[in-house]
Amino acid sequence: MSTLDTLYLSAHEYPGAIRALAARMQVNPSVLAHKLNPNDTTNHLTVRDMESIMTLTGDYRALHTLCMDHGHMALPLPEVVDQDASTAIIKTCEEFADYLKSVTASLSDGKVTAIELRSIQKELSELVAQSGRLEAILAAMQAQGAQR
Repeated sequence: MSTLDTLYLSAHEYPGAIRALAARMQVNPSVLAHKLNPNDTTNHLTVRDMESIMTLTGDYRALHTLCMDHGHMALPLPEVVDQDASTAIIKTCEEFADYLKSVTASLSDGKVTAIELRSIQKELSELVAQSGRLEAILAAMQAQGAQR
């Protein structure tokens, strides 16, 4: 599925479909429909259009598709609930240890099975998420210091 396909779905799945979304974007519904039509070669979505569609629909499939098509991935930034940086550092270290344990266990026999790889990927995603939480806590601390 292409980025344009995901934007098309986002617009059509929006309550009230393209007409309602176009009203919120303050654009002509017909123009938006033409921009979202993959067979229309004269009307094109802009980056601003893409950003508006994702923001208004809350649907970020297009962003994820765009990233994946180019060998990247998008991760949502975590919300900071716990402001304790020390606890977050400890949890990040624990996740790193879990990741390394998973990799080490997988390599013990000199090969990596599909199940082992899934386990490694799970541990890595948990490490990335926890690292993001730590970074968010530090950013919040910096922002609070900047406000003084």
